Amino acid sequence: MKVRWADIEELSGVTLGFSKMMDSDSQSLIENVKTQCRVLKVNDDIYFPVTINDSERGNSYVCSPYASYIEYSKKEIGWMISSKALRSALFFVINAFSSWFRYGKLDKNVHVNNFLLSTNPYPKWDGKEMPSVTAFLQDEYPDHALIFRSLNDYEHKNLLSQFKKTNYDLIVSRQIYVYDISEEEWLKRINNKKDIKLIRRSKLRYVDHEDMKPFLSQALDLYSSLYIKKYTKLNPQFTLKYFKESYELGIIRFHGYVDETGLLKAFSGQVTIGNTITSPILGYDLTAPKKDGLYIHAAHLSLLRKFKSGLLLNKSAGAGKFKTLRGGKPSIEFSAVYSAHLPRKRRLRWKVLRYLMKKVGLAIMKKYKI
Repeated sequence: MKVRWADIEELSGVTLGFSKMMDSDSQSLIENVKTQCRVLKVNDDIYFPVTINDSERGNSYVCSPYASYIEYSKKEIGWMISSKALRSALFFVINAFSSWFRYGKLDKNVHVNNFLLSTNPYPKWDGKEMPSVTAFLQDEYPDHALIFRSLNDYEHKNLLSQFKKTNYDLIVSRQIYVYDISEEEWLKRINNKKDIKLIRRSKLRYVDHEDMKPFLSQALDLYSSLYIKKYTKLNPQFTLKYFKESYELGIIRFHGYVDETGLLKAFSGQVTIGNTITSPILGYDLTAPKKDGLYIHAAHLSLLRKFKSGLLLNKSAGAGKFKTLRGGKPSIEFSAVYSAHLPRKRRLRWKVLRYLMKKVGLAIMKKYKI
């Protein structure tokens, strides 16, 4: 059993593309991500991109647990919870712990299998090498917490069991939606039939990945308008360089719909690793009338790829009611955190965070489909 850092000559596919792209300064690709990147090799055929952080301020949640669990949680509570009393109570709890967590070095960490996306699919891995991986990283970074994001209880039951055996804390992060359904079964749902009719009536032209290159700048504008301007600057602030390089290097496959004037109206960027497709990048024209159903157009693109490939589709979090009505199955997502080698005060913060997310966060997620 061998665990070591990989040389770029050994890499292929999405991991090779990511490694080449991240040779650049990370902030030239994602403005609010400052991190170092390496690739971990496990045995002869398993590769994990790894990001290393030392408590940099202002990072996106894709490499900052503080941004994810404290800052992003407050944003979601404001969006999703209408009860003023409940909002106030939750804000009180979060604010009471925020400074304690910030100065507890949550952001001094090593993230494994981190493509710096909202959802990071895993390669085929049974997790048996977990003790060796943990020992190797603990020796390389003795003052950093070790974190694996994007683990859900639908796809990764065996992996989650291996993490528990290796003394990792499983910390609830969000509720995601998995499409593990045949096209035949999917088409039986009335909402999906309506969506298909709407897309056909719109007469927008479908653009496959091979023809999306001229539309990447427009795609970035649509993504930024939705995820950065409408929602929060905590989301990854991708640059045009990121979109162009991820397209050229085969990391992300872009698909879209354009109107008769050549304007991109909706798009989806998809990543496939192992048996899983995810669509971490998406956008649509927010100025168009709601009746045009452009979110439906954008959401449908990853389903087209799912049914063409036969793979499982992880549709990430958000729009829970929309996704369940169309065949998505809710699943709880976790981050696995190893902190046993850290000082007691830092370990305590991870334990408290695990407790709060299990006792408070989980109930809120299930009720409000966050």
